[in-house]
Amino acid sequence: MFTRKGNLQFLIFLMAASFVLSASSVSAVVFSASCQSTPANSTDNPIAIGQAVSFVSSVSGGSGSYTYDWFGACVDDSNVSSCQNTFSSAGDYTAYLTVSDGTDSQTVACPAYVRQPCTSHDHKSCVGNSVYWFDSCGTQQEQFQACTSSQTCQQAQCTAIACSTNSDCGANALTGSPFCQSGNVYQNYITYTCNNPGTTTSSCSNSTTAQLQTTCASNQTCANGSCSTSCTPNYQESCSGSNLYWYDSCGVQGNFVQYCPNGCSGSACMVNNCTQNYQERCSGNNLYWYDSCGVQGAFVQYCPNGCSGNYCMNTSNYCTPNYQERCSGNSLYWYDSCGVQGAYAQYCANGCYNNSCQNSTNVTLNVNKTVRDLTNGSGFSSSIYASPSDMLMFMITLQNSNSQDAQNVFVRDNLPSNLIYANQLVVACTSNNGNNNNCSNSNYNYSGNITSGINLNTIYAGQTVTVTYQAQVAGVQNFSFGTTTLNNNVSVTSSQSGSAQTSNASVIVTRSTVLGASTVSTGLTNNFWVDSFFLPLLIALIVIWMWRMGMFIVIERWLDKRKKVVRGYRAKKELFSRISEIKKSGKI
Repeated sequence: MFTRKGNLQFLIFLMAASFVLSASSVSAVVFSASCQSTPANSTDNPIAIGQAVSFVSSVSGGSGSYTYDWFGACVDDSNVSSCQNTFSSAGDYTAYLTVSDGTDSQTVACPAYVRQPCTSHDHKSCVGNSVYWFDSCGTQQEQFQACTSSQTCQQAQCTAIACSTNSDCGANALTGSPFCQSGNVYQNYITYTCNNPGTTTSSCSNSTTAQLQTTCASNQTCANGSCSTSCTPNYQESCSGSNLYWYDSCGVQGNFVQYCPNGCSGSACMVNNCTQNYQERCSGNNLYWYDSCGVQGAFVQYCPNGCSGNYCMNTSNYCTPNYQERCSGNSLYWYDSCGVQGAYAQYCANGCYNNSCQNSTNVTLNVNKTVRDLTNGSGFSSSIYASPSDMLMFMITLQNSNSQDAQNVFVRDNLPSNLIYANQLVVACTSNNGNNNNCSNSNYNYSGNITSGINLNTIYAGQTVTVTYQAQVAGVQNFSFGTTTLNNNVSVTSSQSGSAQTSNASVIVTRSTVLGASTVSTGLTNNFWVDSFFLPLLIALIVIWMWRMGMFIVIERWLDKRKKVVRGYRAKKELFSRISEIKKSGKI
């Protein structure tokens, strides 16, 4: 039989055994340590030479009482949780910290990237057709000089150019007086050419060729720049006012024929009120006057190369003169039906495009930049979160909400470091006004890549063009722990825009901190007897047998002594801790 005291001891023993068994399956509090620098830094955001840096530790778990040992780029053995240093030269430094709680210890690294401060206005460079200042780190600053239309930016300076287009050298036109050549009337035509246009080696040249003006008839001769012949009297009747007169073959008026009470048209009296000499028209190889009623009138001229519509054709190829106006540089010229440039029409102050002068209205495109993460399946947004090595897709949307087309649209995307261009460039077009005839990728010359720029030619009024491409976030080794924001900017220019239009999208890259490895007991061994209820039962039976045999009296005495030692150790440790805090506060 058990005594009351024995029963109490047995109960205490069972509770202790239960606590020991349950504790074997409870995970211990993990001891971990890390450190970071203040200010935070990375290769993209380094610390300046001479700037004070603090390395601060963060410790958790374990016994709760820690010792600190700093070494490497910051040395401090005074058992403090932070360390300060200042670096006098550029480089990549690493401070190390060993933290111990009396039982376990960990060593962690804290990097510091130190660079020479950037020098403002270090050098100049060309951006477009302007000169800009750049600092010693390569960052663009304010504009230094804008090159004029007669200059080009080369080697960080504006250099004069002789010409950009043929029209800068002069207007193509007939020159000098008519002269006879090969029995016909010719006149010189001067053509101006800009060689190497828009460069510092540009130069103007011109060439003069003789152009046929009049082909003399078989009964004519060319003299002093004109065709002449003997005149036949009474060659043709022709109207003069309301009268008919005879005219010789040279067109000189002769004898009166008759009065026309209803008016005279061409070479006959009118029977009604038709307007005479209303229009020249072809009849065979001749031009005649026709009245407003369509009645043929007086002979105008013979067309040796054929007659077409209302014109004599001026070459053996039967080309119609003044067939169409076309652009040449910033000017309009007449062209015949064979495509040969003719007389000057007008100068276009705001540029010539699509065979017409452009007006001065600025065309501003609506530019929007978004990005999505293809790896984790996010939607398009102006700002997203991503991880190292994620694949991204950027989308640039260009909308022309104006009533005028935007010409020479040039798009360039400036990728920041740690974003790697991955191609997959696609250009697509939609229309808001039904003008889908021009929505074709064949309109766009986008060979190459978006980082060097692509030419979209013309975005018509009411159209929206989207440009998509892919880029990959750099590997984890390129980022410091925490978050890094990568800003991606797109620049769009056109002939009608006064300045470049921009838009940007941000990618916030997160690199997670990986703490030191720790081995924690889970209470599982994959052994059936150890992991099942049989082992606790067996241990309990053994403990009961040992207690019945009186074996725990020695253990109780040993535990009492151990408790006294532990209380003394804790009191001593608490005393040392308070003394250390008082020393730090400066009170002693």
